[in-house]
Amino acid sequence: MLKVHIFVMEKSIENIITAHESEIGALGVNPEGTLIASASTKGTLIRILSVEGGEQLQEFRRGTWKAVIYNLIFHPTMNLLA
Repeated sequence: MLKVHIFVMEKSIENIITAHESEIGALGVNPEGTLIASASTKGTLIRILSVEGGEQLQEFRRGTWKAVIYNLIFHPTMNLLA
């Protein structure tokens, strides 16, 4: 579970996003703050989620063998994940 707080002009919006069944191993936010990339501790799934609505926009399956993902970074000017 991932809890997201959005602060806009003295107004706070709280979203609870179910990102993975297991714990989150890595997390990244795009420069605009509109997208979240998350990886499970197993390292088999990477998900792209909307911050505002909490919906899953994309899922990448890396494989079935466990891998440690240390960092997820968005490109500074495009919505690409590195």
